[in-house]
Amino acid sequence: VEIHGVQVASELKVRLPFDDPDALRLYEACGAMRLPITIHLDYPIDHGHGAYPRPNWWYGGSLDALERAVAACPQTVFIGHAPGFWAHISGDDRYDKESYPSGPVLPNGRLAPMMRQYRNLYADLSAGSGLRALQRDRDFGRDFLLEFQDKLLFGRDYFDSQLMDFLRTLELPAEAFDKIAYQNAERLLSSYLDTP
Repeated sequence: VEIHGVQVASELKVRLPFDDPDALRLYEACGAMRLPITIHLDYPIDHGHGAYPRPNWWYGGSLDALERAVAACPQTVFIGHAPGFWAHISGDDRYDKESYPSGPVLPNGRLAPMMRQYRNLYADLSAGSGLRALQRDRDFGRDFLLEFQDKLLFGRDYFDSQLMDFLRTLELPAEAFDKIAYQNAERLLSSYLDTP
């Protein structure tokens, strides 16, 4: 961190459950060094391409395991990412059956309550997962963006402009759009850089 000026702990995909004691020690170290950590949450879904879970993939556990980690490490900023994370935007039971569930967002999704409860939980909109979660129910997606405008981060996991194009079609207030597009990331990183 001091040698290279690293400002973020990158995307965590390791062969360790999110709430394993060793993982918690890693998160606590990241928090002590003021490094936000992006968590890739996915479920072992069989898409018909062979045996699952794949031996070279690791799923880290469920949203329950991630929630226990977020609660156990309140000084560490966790940035939720990937299909398994975003599937929990809805209260349906598709999160562990489809990588990208579609259709209206149903009540009792777990993502919004967790975002409200944990000040250290943010969400990354990059890749197809954040975009598809917002697109599956446009009105809900817009409301979600407005409610959590201080905790959402635009990202470019893909080389296209689909996410930015979609965000622009929602005609968000300029203040909310700017927070999501870049100000939240600037604030998150500068708060880490300005605090010893």
